Amino acid sequence: MNNLLAAILSMMVMMMKTITSHPTGSPGCDYSPTHGHQFAPQSSSDPHNVIISKTELEDGRWWILLQSDIECPLETTFIENTFVGFLVKTESRGHFQPLPDYKVLECDNWRTKAVTHKERRAKANMGIVFVPIGGGYETTDPEFTIILVKEYERFWVDIKI
Repeated sequence: MNNLLAAILSMMVMMMKTITSHPTGSPGCDYSPTHGHQFAPQSSSDPHNVIISKTELEDGRWWILLQSDIECPLETTFIENTFVGFLVKTESRGHFQPLPDYKVLECDNWRTKAVTHKERRAKANMGIVFVPIGGGYETTDPEFTIILVKEYERFWVDIKI
């Protein structure tokens, strides 16, 4: 009986850890919710109700926008049509500009640069700035790979822009 109780208690603790993990962003540049997650990523290529785009600014920087079709209050942890987490990464030459809404990750691979959310709350509009290295090194637009999390059971991986 004690062994059964201990096993049940251990499983409950592991489930709670899984459910509450990563409230302050991705633990690393190469992390994906598919690592040890019991749910598969969504099969559609684009997250429903979230527009993902990149725009070159006049000064040569790039603006990556994750935008939902709803406004949400800051204290809310979940609202339909919003998202709660993201990871944006690139191997393009340059760096992400630090801003208060997200954190820049330090990646093991010197080529990879990444940013993630700072807190688990509903997000409807997230703007991210990437500063490419000048001098003509990049002849094409930077490419970004995005993971977007709407909730624990619904997330998208390998969104390319």
